[in-house]
Amino acid sequence: MKHILLILICTAFTCTFAQNKLPQWREGEMEIHHIYTGRGECTFLILPDGTTMLIGAGDAKATEECQFITPHIKTPVVEKITSYIKALLPPGTDSIDYLLASNLNPEQIGGLDEHTQHTNGREPDYFLTGIPAICEKFHFSKLIDRDFPIYNYPIQNLKLEAKNYVNFIRYQTLKNHLQAEHFDVGRNTQITLRKKPQKYGRYFQILNLAASGNIWTGKGLNSIPLFALKHNFKYRNNENTMSIAIRINYGSFSYYTGGDLAGNIEWRPDSITGIDHLVGRTCGKVDVCKANNGCSAASNSQEFIQHVKAKNYIVMPWNDKQLDPVTMERLITSEEKTAIPQIFSTQYPEKYNPLNHRYMWGDHACPHTGNIVVKVTNKGKSYKIYVVDDELKIKAKY
Repeated sequence: MKHILLILICTAFTCTFAQNKLPQWREGEMEIHHIYTGRGECTFLILPDGTTMLIGAGDAKATEECQFITPHIKTPVVEKITSYIKALLPPGTDSIDYLLASNLNPEQIGGLDEHTQHTNGREPDYFLTGIPAICEKFHFSKLIDRDFPIYNYPIQNLKLEAKNYVNFIRYQTLKNHLQAEHFDVGRNTQITLRKKPQKYGRYFQILNLAASGNIWTGKGLNSIPLFALKHNFKYRNNENTMSIAIRINYGSFSYYTGGDLAGNIEWRPDSITGIDHLVGRTCGKVDVCKANNGCSAASNSQEFIQHVKAKNYIVMPWNDKQLDPVTMERLITSEEKTAIPQIFSTQYPEKYNPLNHRYMWGDHACPHTGNIVVKVTNKGKSYKIYVVDDELKIKAKY
């Protein structure tokens, strides 16, 4: 029965285009490219007027926990991201308007191992991984992260990868003139259209929902400072909960992304202060939701799902703690019975492949994997979701 249902769903919502390439971006369209790296998250956006933004450049180094996904990786992460973006940018262009670092974990900014190359003769020097390595390939007009320029909130407890990122920021801002900013929760004017705002600005908006454990209330610039409400930091704080979260509106279309947002604001057994349901409440209903933290067990709570009510969820897994079956099951629960969410994943390990029919959520999942592209047209009135390979050839279209 599940096999028949999956066939019906795929027939109704998708068809395969083995040789056709993704239609080239045109002015007025918005494209959101979820790039499969198997080492974290990386999302590249082309906004309606041609403004561009890169969110993260995940390059967590291979460990046992990510081996279930990494056999599919054929090229180095930075090389793949670079090649993919260059295929989308106009010929001769190496400039990207915005770089957004959701948090300071390796799956967002880049990891380290004994093979990682580093700079020589810079003050300070740093390892070329993830975001620092991508900045060697493209010019970015502005970088935005959760804690520039101090990096000590709520406490100064940076891992080696984060310290490497801070060294990169210090060099690039002081010596190479990179403009960097602290993400301002509650603002809707920090990330704006830069090419033709007068033409598309009234249809387009990016809302700053959360960062560093501060969640916008939905009124003015007021936010709920979760970390300020906790006074005991004996236990290491949870970097995932400090992820930047945004909502993008283009006409009637809406999209949410929140990095690794998940769990409680402290790693401690008696901590019960969750975060994603508060962010979901502020965000509200969206058409497409990039699922938090690869759908790990501590993410995408029932309350979050009930608030965002997404029609489509995009999952970007990279380790064996993600694609948790219970969490995935939550994605297909909806109070709106006529709008069953569809699930897209950049990759599945064999045990979670929807074609194996082991889990109910598999009946609502696209069996095709790869880079997942949301293309929004007609000033936000319509959109399609594509699964494409690294050459932008279409594997499936919904």
